[in-house]
Amino acid sequence: MPNETMFEIHIRNILDEKWSSYFVPFKMKFGTDETILTGVVHDQAELFGILLKIRDSGLTLVSLMPAPSQ
Repeated sequence: MPNETMFEIHIRNILDEKWSSYFVPFKMKFGTDETILTGVVHDQAELFGILLKIRDSGLTLVSLMPAPSQ
């Protein structure tokens, strides 16, 4: 069984809805000055993949932390 973990990733940019398909299966929430991505990561390779997408897009990563499952 894979080691699934829910993560919350804070990005210091307000992204619009067109980014939602780029970060599937993460859900996007919006703060006053940041976007919060929330989703399940199945393994370390998947986590690194999402972090590379953030880096390659020129976005600023604020924080990455495990989140309680919903």
